[in-house]
Amino acid sequence: MPKPDKLPTRIFSILIVLLFLLPIVFSAGFIVWQATQDEDQSASTAVNTTADPTKQSNTGDTSMNETKLAGNPLANFTPISQPVTELQSTDTVVGTGQEAQAGANVTVDYTGALVASGVVFESSLDSGRPATFGLNQVIEGWQKGVPGMKVGGTRRLVIPAAQAYGSSSPSSSIPANSDLVFDITLKSVN
Repeated sequence: MPKPDKLPTRIFSILIVLLFLLPIVFSAGFIVWQATQDEDQSASTAVNTTADPTKQSNTGDTSMNETKLAGNPLANFTPISQPVTELQSTDTVVGTGQEAQAGANVTVDYTGALVASGVVFESSLDSGRPATFGLNQVIEGWQKGVPGMKVGGTRRLVIPAAQAYGSSSPSSSIPANSDLVFDITLKSVN
């Protein structure tokens, strides 16, 4: 047993050590907790972004597609300077599988661009993962333009701003009142 006169010195020493160690232990614990929260949020975002194809994440594996489409011109599309007044739908490949009905859950690959510039703002091909969502969860142009497509088919939709996002801007790459063009390949009807 220590001498009684050295006991206060040892207690003081232990308190000083604890004062330095506790913040380190709590910081390490916080870092581990934050890392698990980030992983949980990433998984949650991956599930929730499928409802709107223009909010798909581009952080997936790109090893199969090393050239990003976002920021580049949309293939085989000439920009249109005049406002688009009605939905235009053109099948570039007619599918032979199951037909998508209004409100169906579908899995698609898509590439979206601005009509005025032809510049791609997002593509599921960049992430290497098709998007799955209900047609009742997307912009009006998709709700009206995708039904009737058959699995295996590719359709180009030219969508007026009123059937897209109207006066709102869903992201910095899609200005308000933008007419949009989408190339959509129907992978499955779920």
